[in-house]
Parts: sequence; structure tokens; C-alpha cells
Amino acid sequence: MKTLKIRRVGNSNVVSVPHELAQQGDGAGASAMIEELDGELRVVPADHARALMHEAARRIKAEDQEPLRILAEHEHTEGSTLRVRAQSTASHM
Repeated sequence: MKTLKIRRVGNSNVVSVPHELAQQGDGAGASAMIEELDGELRVVPADHARALMHEAARRIKAEDQEPLRILAEHEHTEGSTLRVRAQSTASHM
């Protein structure tokens, strides 16, 4: 863990990432995601965060297909019901 100073630049607070903590490709101009979690700030390189989200989605899909099937059926049924109602309403006009 390293202690860093927070600087004010315009209307923003800025923390410089020391070279030894920066990963390859996380230099100037790189995108990062920041989140507040339990009173702490967590900064994650955007590409790394995307990879984590894709992996989590793959795991969820692989773990249990049943909830996804139910949601898909519900969406299909709801969409069909809405189309029937819309056609029914249009024919009464």
C-alpha cells in the first residue's frame, strides 16, 4: 500500500498513479473505472473491468440455464401479449 497526495485540478480531485504501480497499457490517456465500495475507492483499468464482467457473465450462464430460460419465455410471452393488445386496440379504432 502506498500513500498518495490528492491534488486539485480545476473542479476535480486528482491522484497520480506511481510508475511502479501502473500496469502495462495503463499510462496517460488510458481509461479506468472507479467505484466506491464500503467507503473505499477502487480504480480498475477499463479493459480489465470489461474482462471481469464478461467472465462473470459466462460463469452465470454456465451455472444455471433455468432462470435464463424462464426469463426468455416470460419476455416472449409478454411481447406476444403486447402485440395482440396493440392489434386488438388498432382494430377497434
